[in-house]
Amino acid sequence: MSNTPQPTEPLSDGLLPLMTEAAEQADALMHRGGEALRHTGQNLQQRATHAREVASDYVRNEPFKSLLMAAATGAVLMGLASLLSRSHTPR
Repeated sequence: MSNTPQPTEPLSDGLLPLMTEAAEQADALMHRGGEALRHTGQNLQQRATHAREVASDYVRNEPFKSLLMAAATGAVLMGLASLLSRSHTPR
């Protein structure tokens, strides 16, 4: 029975450090990805807050222009909706 294969302990001993290193690298990547996502979220939140403040200031300083722009935008959107609904209506 000396020709029987030996247990695979040497193979598993060699794989354990590789598996440990791979797990550590995956953990590090996950941590960096989470940090990048958190940073991006904070950046977007700051930009949205700034845009809201700028728009609010503009409306406060130029109320008539703001009203005209809103009315014009509404008219354009209604015109587009009307064109799109006509093109889908059977004749």
